[in-house]
Amino acid sequence: MFKKFMCTAIVGTMLMVSSGCSATGAAWQAAGIGKNLSKKDSHLSLSLDGLDAKQNKLKKGFAGYAKYKIKGTVSTAPTFKFSFEDPTKFGRITGTNMQIHQAFEADYSHKAEFVITPKGSGEDSLMKPDRAYNLGSIGSEFTVLDFDGNNVGGVTLKPGMDYMLVFTISGDRSESMQVHFSTK
Repeated sequence: MFKKFMCTAIVGTMLMVSSGCSATGAAWQAAGIGKNLSKKDSHLSLSLDGLDAKQNKLKKGFAGYAKYKIKGTVSTAPTFKFSFEDPTKFGRITGTNMQIHQAFEADYSHKAEFVITPKGSGEDSLMKPDRAYNLGSIGSEFTVLDFDGNNVGGVTLKPGMDYMLVFTISGDRSESMQVHFSTK
């Protein structure tokens, strides 16, 4: 991590100095980039069809945030998996759920194409970390609702479309992670 920080800071400083910025301004900009890169946006990691969701480090360094994206395309019924980078950050977890939104007019539909929630209550009904879930046929322990609110057996996405998955963990400390991806 330190090597990545130093490389980014050096490259950023060289770009600013070569573009006419003062050394002091370049140093402050490099410090800001380093601060942005060291900031943790999520304590979750997530994958679809074995492809990890990642941020563009250059965008994150300069803008302070970058979208999580899946590089490459996934199937129309992808496999979902998540894990905790540090489980102690969440405390007692009381809920997990997922929404998948389809691209709409240069943004994403405000209404989810699919909403996936565990049935029942208690710890046994939560999605478990490090377990692969086939969203196409996720199983009877989950409720899957489509865009119209109909109960369906699983997720079937349209091929060649852009989507945004929102995965939420609720508990002592809750967190949502938005991941942008495309289907084959």
